Amino acid sequence: MNSILLTLGALTLGGSAAVLLLAFAGRSTRGRYGARWRCWGWLLLCLRLAVPLPLVFRGETRAPIQVDIPNPPAVTQPAVPPHTSDLPGDSPEPPAPSQGPQGAQSQPNPSESDSPSTPLPPERKTDPARIILGVWLLGAAGTLAWGGIAHLRFLSFLRRWSAPVSDGEAVAAFNRLGDQLGLDRRPRLLVCQGLKVPMLAGIFRPAILLPQGNISGEELGFSLLHELTHYRRRDIWLKTLAMWVNALHWFNPLMWHMVRLVERDTELACDEDALRRLSRSDYSAYGQTILSAVARLQNRAD
Repeated sequence: MNSILLTLGALTLGGSAAVLLLAFAGRSTRGRYGARWRCWGWLLLCLRLAVPLPLVFRGETRAPIQVDIPNPPAVTQPAVPPHTSDLPGDSPEPPAPSQGPQGAQSQPNPSESDSPSTPLPPERKTDPARIILGVWLLGAAGTLAWGGIAHLRFLSFLRRWSAPVSDGEAVAAFNRLGDQLGLDRRPRLLVCQGLKVPMLAGIFRPAILLPQGNISGEELGFSLLHELTHYRRRDIWLKTLAMWVNALHWFNPLMWHMVRLVERDTELACDEDALRRLSRSDYSAYGQTILSAVARLQNRAD
């Protein structure tokens, strides 16, 4: 128990330093090193923080430490000269047995020696490590439950309001971009009521969700390219891993900040990969599409 708490504390301190370092790198070296490298850093950090247990290597056994304690020297008793009965005045007198008032030998009182003493019950002391471990587990379970309930509600919303895309233009653009990205397996393509911008959702059954009747033409192609690049990069797995780490280290404010930084860097890295597949003449139109999507999200939030 104490080893788990010590490992958790060491991990969260080291993770905090790594979060600050990657956040500073994102501000100071954005022009020299792309967001893709920071995403690799987030992945390695999250993998280490995802299991707050001490590392135990199999096959490595440590021999117990043996300490040789020298035996104390033997105590020799001085030799007692033999008693000679021939010397006058040296005849020993036998010790008189202790007698009671009636001449009988005194016996121990059975009421004093034979009665077993009743041990007192040990006092129960509160273990602070148990309390801290319980609070940590309760917080982690609550954070995971909150995220799980939100995910289940979103899945219920999709089952009710989503449907397969029937627009021929969207399906043709989706298949063309999937071939360009070399995707053997592709997500589902759905249209969902109530959405403002396209999005990729789902871990085990991913799907690209399109808003109903809001985008078309060049904007549709850039939006599909962005979401398919997310799918190809497996960014949704990195975001899920970051949320798991945040649930384990819920008591650390920097871990909540890390989730936002991962979200930012995955979006930037996705845009970098998407722009590599476009000509320079399309950079402005692609950027305008992303800015329009951000503006619609902000208007929805307001």
